[in-house]
Amino acid sequence: MSFSTPKGWDKETDKLFIHSTGVRIQLMTYRQKEGWYLVPIDLDQPVVEFEPTPEGRTKAFEAFAAGALDTKPKRKKAETAETKKKKKAAAPAKEGEEEGGEAERAEGDDGEGDDDEKEDEDEGDDDT
Repeated sequence: MSFSTPKGWDKETDKLFIHSTGVRIQLMTYRQKEGWYLVPIDLDQPVVEFEPTPEGRTKAFEAFAAGALDTKPKRKKAETAETKKKKKAAAPAKEGEEEGGEAERAEGDDGEGDDDEKEDEDEGDDDT
């Protein structure tokens, strides 16, 4: 019985097949047990084991075709500093906090009083 690689799969070696989504079917030893393994691209999903025989390989391809794995991993978009600032600005004001308090400090007031005025006064004393 001859085996032909199903559509969407590339045969890298006799022991490794890679799907266009990145999923692999591989003859290997995993957790000290040899077999054909259906390896997802999302490492949160479990690896599916099959017998280390030609029939096991065929069953692995059939399991993939039947939807044994979620081929579209749920990727979380990395939060940028801007995204975090927008979330803070959109959050409702906490009790006892004035609306816009965070935004006003971020725009220029460093929240430490009038230090700038003190520095100006000190600069004038150098002439004496």
